[in-house]
Amino acid sequence: MLSQWLSQPHVEPWWREDYDTESIERRYGPSVDGTDRTQMLIVERDGSPVAFVQLYLLDDNPDWKRALASAGAYDDAAGIDYLIGDEGAIGKGLGPQIIDSLTEMAWQCYPGVLEVVAAVQQDNRRSWRALEKAGFDRAWTGDIRSEDPSDNGPSYVYVRRRTAAAPAQAVPAQPVPAQPVPAQPAGNRPAGPQLAAAKPSEAQPAGPQPAKASNR
Repeated sequence: MLSQWLSQPHVEPWWREDYDTESIERRYGPSVDGTDRTQMLIVERDGSPVAFVQLYLLDDNPDWKRALASAGAYDDAAGIDYLIGDEGAIGKGLGPQIIDSLTEMAWQCYPGVLEVVAAVQQDNRRSWRALEKAGFDRAWTGDIRSEDPSDNGPSYVYVRRRTAAAPAQAVPAQPVPAQPVPAQPAGNRPAGPQLAAAKPSEAQPAGPQPAKASNR
């Protein structure tokens, strides 16, 4: 499924990575196996998968933290990545809901985190507008120099800071969500999507995927 999503024309320009089975397993397998602390989640809406997201501490990703150094010193921060894989789910207001739910999860998962950080390509207007609608502020504009082609180039860095309404709580630093976390509905929208821990079968396809395939 992830391989198919990465191949979509609305995803591939921003999530620039190989999407064959071996590459997917090499990149995402450690998180599925638990050797990488990055949390990967599949977003479902009405029981159907529509998106893929990641949540992690920047301190657990030193290379990425160094790449962000020109944008600021994010010492007590979590990072997020997201993509809507189902093209039919685009333009329905899901992006801000997904980002908001993922940010709320960050406050719960990481008691010491004061900021959630997302970097997005400047040309990816749909992505940075979703961040703004989810309460993120643009903190930096410039070129990110990263070995990851998805992150390299003219970018914006967006930040949402913990507020008094989202206090730190004494919860485990690295939980495995046993239940989906519902997004908060906005206005008159229907109940939002749900985040659930990615399964190996979702992140690591068992067989070959179609050969053609964000914020990042």
